[in-house]
Amino acid sequence: MINEEKLVTAILTQAVEDAKYTGTRKFYLKHKIEAINWIKSGDPEFKYYCRLLNIEPNYIQSKIKKYSDTSISKKQRPLIKPIVQALLKSKNYERQGQGR
Repeated sequence: MINEEKLVTAILTQAVEDAKYTGTRKFYLKHKIEAINWIKSGDPEFKYYCRLLNIEPNYIQSKIKKYSDTSISKKQRPLIKPIVQALLKSKNYERQGQGR
């Protein structure tokens, strides 16, 4: 069980770090967008991971809103549109929209 907790903690920590990315590399911007969506939308998987650690999903969501800058910078904005369009076309996002 301890290894599972470490893995889930690492996943949630990485998602928060990805959401805070301030650079302009497209690879990392894709992860930023996905992380923000995963956390803020209340994805069922996100909620499940939080509950495995006995953390309320709202707790992480509110901490990110209050203490982390997850906004898209002026330098990131021109790069975001094609990334979002590609993500929306992907099968993964189509399944999410259908409630999995």
